[in-house]
Amino acid sequence: MKVSLYQKLAISLVLGFVLIAGTFVVIMQRLEAISRDQAEQELHQELAAHLVHDNPLLANGEHDQKALENLFHSMMILGPNFEFYVLDLDGNILTYSAKPGEVIRDKVELEPIQMWLDGRMSMPVYAADPRSDQAKIFSAAPIVKDGKTRGYLYVIVGGQIYDSIFSGIKNNEQIQLVGIMAIASVLFLITIILFSFQFFVSPLKRLTCQVKTLKSDGFNKKITPIYNENSGLEVAELSSAFNELISQVNNQFELLSKVDTERRELLAHLSHDLRTPLASLQGFLETIQLKYPNSSESEIQSYVKRCLKSARSLKGFVDQIFELAHLESGHVTVNFETFPVADLLYDLVDKFSIAAQQKGIELAVELDSENVQVITDIAKLERVLSNLIENAIRHTPKNGQIYLSAVQDNSSQQAVIAVRDNGTGIKQDELPYLFDARYRGKHAIDDGSRHIGLGLTITKKLINILGSEIKADNNPDGGAKFKFNLPLPV
Repeated sequence: MKVSLYQKLAISLVLGFVLIAGTFVVIMQRLEAISRDQAEQELHQELAAHLVHDNPLLANGEHDQKALENLFHSMMILGPNFEFYVLDLDGNILTYSAKPGEVIRDKVELEPIQMWLDGRMSMPVYAADPRSDQAKIFSAAPIVKDGKTRGYLYVIVGGQIYDSIFSGIKNNEQIQLVGIMAIASVLFLITIILFSFQFFVSPLKRLTCQVKTLKSDGFNKKITPIYNENSGLEVAELSSAFNELISQVNNQFELLSKVDTERRELLAHLSHDLRTPLASLQGFLETIQLKYPNSSESEIQSYVKRCLKSARSLKGFVDQIFELAHLESGHVTVNFETFPVADLLYDLVDKFSIAAQQKGIELAVELDSENVQVITDIAKLERVLSNLIENAIRHTPKNGQIYLSAVQDNSSQQAVIAVRDNGTGIKQDELPYLFDARYRGKHAIDDGSRHIGLGLTITKKLINILGSEIKADNNPDGGAKFKFNLPLPV
C-alpha cells in the first residue's frame, strides 16, 4: 500500500508524541517518587534514634519480645505509616510490629543500614522491606548496652499500609478525571497539529496531481498557480519554478527540432552541391574511357583539364565542410600577435590579382595610414579576408571594383577592416540570413551556382573566435560591404 506524505507525517508525529509523552510521564513519576522518598527520609531521619532513647526497653538494650510487640503495636496506632523491627548484629529479625505471617523475610541486609548510619550515602537510601520483595526508605538506630551495640531498631517509612492507601488515592475519581483531561488535551493537540499538516501538505498534493496530469498531456501545458507567486510561500515558488522549467524544456525541444530540421536541410543542400562536381568528374572520366582509342591527345588533355577542375571544386567543397565542423567543435587555437595590417592586404591583392584580372575586376587597397597595426591571429584574419574577396569576385561584374580598407579609430582603439565592391549587392530580405549556412546552401541551389555557400558562415565563426562581429550591408552607390573591428595595440 502506498503511504502518502501526509500519512507519513501523521504516523511519525503520533508515534513520536506518544514516545516522548510516555518517557516524560515515566521520568516524572520516578523523579516524584525519589523526591517524595527523600523528603520522607529526611523528615524521619532521627525517628529510630528518638524511639531508642525514649523507650526504656530499647535504651537499656533489653529484649523482651512480648513487651516490645506491645510497644510497637502502640506506636503503629500513633503512626500507621511505620513498620518496626528489632535486628541482631547479623541482621536477623528478632521482633517486629506486623501481624504473624505478614513478614516474609527472616533477615535484612545490614550493609545499606550501616552505610546510612555512617553517613556515606546521600538520601534517599533504600533497604529491604521484610514484608515484601521491594526496597524502601527507612530510619535506623543502634541499640547499645554497656557501651556495645547489641542490635538495631529498623523502621520502614511508608510500609504496606501506606502503599495500600496511596494506591487507593491513585484510583480516586478526581485523579482519574485529571488523567482523562490530560489525555484529551494531548489528543486535541495532536488533532490540531494533524490539521496543520493537512493544510501545509494539501498544496503539495495538488501540485503533484497537476504534475502527473502535465506528464500525461506531454508537458504541453503549464501548472495552475496554487498561490499567488508574490505570496512568498515555498509551494508558490515551486509551482513557478516548475512552469519555468517546463517552458525551458519546451524551448530546448523546439530548438533541437529546429536544429535537426536545419541539419537535414543543410545535408540535402550539401549533397546537391557535392553531386554536381562528382557527376561532372564521372562524366568526363567515362567519356575518356569511351573515346580514348579514337581521340586525339588534345581532346584527352581537354577532358583531363575539366576533370581536374571538377576535382578541385569537389576538394574545395569538402575542405569547407571540414573547416566548418572544426570551428563548431570549439577546439580552435588562437595565436594573437601584433602586425601591420597593410602588409596582409597587399599580399591578398597579389594572391587574387589573377582571378580578378580574368573577370576584368580592379582589386585595390585603401589605407588612411600605412602604419595601422592590429592585434589578432594573422592566419585566421587571412582566411576571413580571402573568403570575403572570393565572395566579392563572384558577385562583381566585369569592369567592377573591389576595395580592401583599414581605418584606424583612436577614440575606440579599434581598426575598422572592410571589403566592399560595386557588384550585385545583397537583397534586403537576405541580409538577416546572409551568414546562415542552411540559407546559403539553399540559395546556391536556386541560382545554379557551383559554390557551396559555406564561406560566409565560416567567416562569421572565425570573426567571432577573434572576438569581433562582422556586419554586412549595401553601399549607397551599389554593391555590398562587409566590415569588422580589430583592437589596436596599447
